[in-house]
Amino acid sequence: MTLLAFALIAVAGLPEQRTWQSLPQNGALILAGRTLDGDSFQLSAWRGLPIILNFWASWCAPCREELPALQQLHASGFRVVGVNVGEPSQQALGFAMAHGVTFPNLLDPDYYWLRVFGVRTLPTTFFISADGALREIVQGGMSADELFRKARALDEP
Repeated sequence: MTLLAFALIAVAGLPEQRTWQSLPQNGALILAGRTLDGDSFQLSAWRGLPIILNFWASWCAPCREELPALQQLHASGFRVVGVNVGEPSQQALGFAMAHGVTFPNLLDPDYYWLRVFGVRTLPTTFFISADGALREIVQGGMSADELFRKARALDEP
């Protein structure tokens, strides 16, 4: 039975072996899991809306620097979702609460989503248009001006 399972995996491939380039056009919408608050979250619920997807960790200085701008984007009506990478839930939740973060943040303690999306640097931000197309990936921190400019560009054809 175990041998059969390995054979099926070898043929079908595992999600963590894929990078964003090999995901379908709307592949980012597969992201789902538990938020820092313990709620269930599915990115597919936001289908048809522009999305800013940000991978971060509390120990990452550029992540901490761009967090207020991400919160501003969320407060101004943009769909922002974070993925906390490799940290215990209480640590990530405490950090988010201390910094007034109100947008949803998924937990990725075992780096599953990090591997699925091929993230190699924190922070990494994916800009996804309303039609599910991946418009841009930015590795490393951004200024508030740059984040807002890229977010507004998601509404352009």
